Amino acid sequence: MKNLIYQYYDGPILSGTEASVKCMKEYAERIGAEHLYEQNPNWIRSQGRNLGQYTPHYGQFKIVYDKFFEDYDSVLFLDSDIFPVEDLQENIFDLSVKHLGICTEPLQPDIRKEISGPINHVNDEKWAAMIKSVYGKDMPRREDGLLKVYNSGVVLYTKEGRKHCREHFVEFEKFCNSVRQAGLHSFYTSDQGYIHAMLEVAELDWIELDSGWNSYVHYKPETSGDNRPVVDSRTDTTKFVHVQLRAADHY
Repeated sequence: MKNLIYQYYDGPILSGTEASVKCMKEYAERIGAEHLYEQNPNWIRSQGRNLGQYTPHYGQFKIVYDKFFEDYDSVLFLDSDIFPVEDLQENIFDLSVKHLGICTEPLQPDIRKEISGPINHVNDEKWAAMIKSVYGKDMPRREDGLLKVYNSGVVLYTKEGRKHCREHFVEFEKFCNSVRQAGLHSFYTSDQGYIHAMLEVAELDWIELDSGWNSYVHYKPETSGDNRPVVDSRTDTTKFVHVQLRAADHY
């Protein structure tokens, strides 16, 4: 089996990015996978396309469409602010995945119910209603009825899954326009909103990866100051840590 970990960053190189790439390259070597990092590939813009504020984020889908990746059995996309725990030996490519594996953000549905900013429970429901109206698909929910939130920073694709995505993904521009026409905040046009929607719209055979593969750390929304409270989802089973602290890239 030939497996690859892919990371990229569009913009000036940051020390946090360098640290993530270094750590993930070492992890790839430990598990017998290849690692590729690209600085400023500008994949979408190089095609003369503009999706708005989140255009650079759609670069993760290069692994779906670029023929370079066809030689690999599985490709793991990782954001460049993710780190493996020290000396991690568990091989993510050993997981049984048909098309795609992705992690939820298990704390987000509750957090978004408590806040009033543009990324909140009300707008999540408005976004889900748009998906139902335009594409006829219901988005996944927890047992308590709250919409699940999926994170686009750790996505594991098989070769079969990437082929299915190429054949069934909605055009990026078409999706973004549907979000805008619904009057939603630009966040919902992001790569995260897109891949979240495509799980159902493209009828992917996907699994939820254990949250330990994407244990995120970020400031509590709608707080400020030097002592902002931090949401820390790390547990004893954490394998990858997603550092989403603003300015943490500047180590």
